[in-house]
Amino acid sequence: MAEEKAKSFVSPEETGGVLFYLVGSKTDELLNEKETIEKMGLQDVDRDDLYIETTILHMFVVIKQYTGWEKDEVRYTKALDQMHFLLFHQLKEYSNYDEDDIEALHEHIFKRYDRYGDVIEQNYDSNWLTTIVECFLDDLKDEDEEKESAIVLMSKHIDRFYKSIPNILNSL
Repeated sequence: MAEEKAKSFVSPEETGGVLFYLVGSKTDELLNEKETIEKMGLQDVDRDDLYIETTILHMFVVIKQYTGWEKDEVRYTKALDQMHFLLFHQLKEYSNYDEDDIEALHEHIFKRYDRYGDVIEQNYDSNWLTTIVECFLDDLKDEDEEKESAIVLMSKHIDRFYKSIPNILNSL
């Protein structure tokens, strides 16, 4: 008789760590694709701003996916709190953010989440992915000349990321 593999229990905090790692790795992956960044017309955007905004977009996508996957609100709240905590901790440790900077960033993140949620709701007949990517790009750049190709490129990146999240969650 084959032995059954016992499923290990992963705490919400550990899940939050995995989600944070996933967000960070996808953010780094995109920011290191210099050719893609140039094709989207984002090469002149301040690197720190691009990092923060891309991280926020990735976290929004994780939240959208994870809250649909994890049905226990207490568990997903703890996991998402941990994901955010790790971001703030990283910025305090490695980017010299002080408490005021963290508080301002906290407000900024949740304003972005609200904005992304609102544009999805206002454009419910549209592809939600394209809608939030257009919003993301509007926040980063003023020119519209490369916007369509930038939306396509960033949407493909976010779509691949969104589709990979269940595989990660199912392996926990």
